[in-house]
Amino acid sequence: MRVTRTVVATCLIPAALALAACGDPESGAQPPTGGPPTAASADPTDAGSDAPGDGGTAACASADLSVDVTIQDAGLALLALTNSSSTPCQVDGWATLAFERADRSPVEVDQEQVEQPGPPLATELDPGESAFAGVKWATCEPALPDCAVVTTVLVGAPGDNATVVARVIGIDGNESVGELPVADVQIGSIQPSTQGVVAW
Repeated sequence: MRVTRTVVATCLIPAALALAACGDPESGAQPPTGGPPTAASADPTDAGSDAPGDGGTAACASADLSVDVTIQDAGLALLALTNSSSTPCQVDGWATLAFERADRSPVEVDQEQVEQPGPPLATELDPGESAFAGVKWATCEPALPDCAVVTTVLVGAPGDNATVVARVIGIDGNESVGELPVADVQIGSIQPSTQGVVAW
């Protein structure tokens, strides 16, 4: 399995966010039996399954991450998953999203995981490093029955049922606390850099 480590890169999201760029080292060693799932697996429950005992880096839990959702345009956002723990961890696959109304009640939104900008890449995150994904949704009229008016976005690490509250940042760079009409969400695959993740 190819595991990519992040290095610092420059992006248009706030400077406080540690950004990452893509390297591409590959290991010549073969797994002893069966091998771990490939990075192209579409099953989020298989993602980030390395354990310390098999010589790999442990998968990031949701509690290990701080998450920024930076709005790029209407219906388009950059998702940044930053390792806020004190030890390295790995993300691989797709983040999970959940949404809440102003009263903190959950609201259902149709979601689809897509291989954009390509298959997910297993990415090791040292403390303070980030991995990225694009999120697209259909904008909608709040009065329509299939339109979810969201005020809180929650994000989970691949393979973890728990979630953490994401910070939503508006196009102007300020933290957004308003209502966000959302329908038909597409979640892109996790990547080690911002390149291409919101260009689909």
